[in-house]
Amino acid sequence: MKIEFVFDVVYPFSYIAFQQLKKTWDEPNIHHVELVPVKMVPEISNDSLDILQYLKDKYGTEAAYKKLDQVKFAAYEQDLVIDLDHMKHMPNSTLAHQAILAVDHRFDQFSLTQAIFHAIFTKGSDISNPKIMNEIIEGVGLDSTKIMRNIKIKDTTQQLEDIHKRIMSLPTHPTPYYLVDGEIYEHNGSFCDLQNLLKSS
Repeated sequence: MKIEFVFDVVYPFSYIAFQQLKKTWDEPNIHHVELVPVKMVPEISNDSLDILQYLKDKYGTEAAYKKLDQVKFAAYEQDLVIDLDHMKHMPNSTLAHQAILAVDHRFDQFSLTQAIFHAIFTKGSDISNPKIMNEIIEGVGLDSTKIMRNIKIKDTTQQLEDIHKRIMSLPTHPTPYYLVDGEIYEHNGSFCDLQNLLKSS
């Protein structure tokens, strides 16, 4: 059984779901979960996106604020603190996703992903800035020079394009989510359901 976690590091619900995934770290099969980073908002430029205005334009003012409240409630349920001021400016996730794909080992991938989430949602870091990404990479004990070199060697640009095409070919589903053997898994959001999924893999 192949399990994949589809996410965008700049999505707050991806951050929340990843923390739940981390809680299963003692499960023997957690190391088999593949991280599938995908940029879900193509409108994000290198200068970041005003996500509040984006939501207002797309859903209306009332619905936009309701979505922010949903994030706060979901974070509270997981005992997470998310700075909404940081969340309102969504940085371009391409470089961060490339860095995740450039990491050689699964455990290091998870560690770097966690550090990137933390930098975005608790510090408001601009992860599209190579200097800041280097600091995040070094902060988890990885060699930033090697990772940046791997970004080119492993052709992560093409990898991200291939991932995006694949995800876009699937039925529309709110991000993040799990794929089991290439099919969308309707995770009910509970920790027990996630544990059972991993145990069955």
